[in-house]
Amino acid sequence: MTETTLPLIRNDSPATYKRLMGICGVAGGLALGIGTALNRPVIAVVLYAVGLTAAVVIPYGTAGPLFDERDDAIHRRASGTTLALFGWLSALVYPSLVVLSGTKLFSWGPASAAVAWTTVVVYGTYAVALGYFRHTAG
Repeated sequence: MTETTLPLIRNDSPATYKRLMGICGVAGGLALGIGTALNRPVIAVVLYAVGLTAAVVIPYGTAGPLFDERDDAIHRRASGTTLALFGWLSALVYPSLVVLSGTKLFSWGPASAAVAWTTVVVYGTYAVALGYFRHTAG
C-alpha cells in the first residue's frame, strides 16, 4: 500500500502541515489586501483563491489525519469566545449608536448601517442554528 504525502515536505508531522496550511491562508489574505490596495482586484482575488485552495487541499495530501478531538475542542472554544466577545460588544455599541443617532453627534451612514444589519444577520443565523441543533440533538 502506498502512502500519499506532499513531496515538498520532509517532516511528515501534522504540525508541519498545519503550519503550511496557515501560511497559505495568511499569504492568500495578504495577497487579497495588498492587491486591493494596489488596485489590482483580479490578481488579488486569484492569489487569494490559490492560497485558500492550497490550504484546503493540503490535508488531502497527508498520510493520516491532521486534526483530532483536541483540535476540535480548541476550535469550539475559539469560536465561542469570538461569538461571545462580538456579542457583548454589539450589546454595548449598538444601543449606544441608537442613542447617539438621536443627537447631532452621529448619523447612520451606509457603513454603520451595514455593520448593524450584519450584526442582526449573524445573530439571527446563530439563533436559527442553535434552535436547529437543539431540536435535532434531543
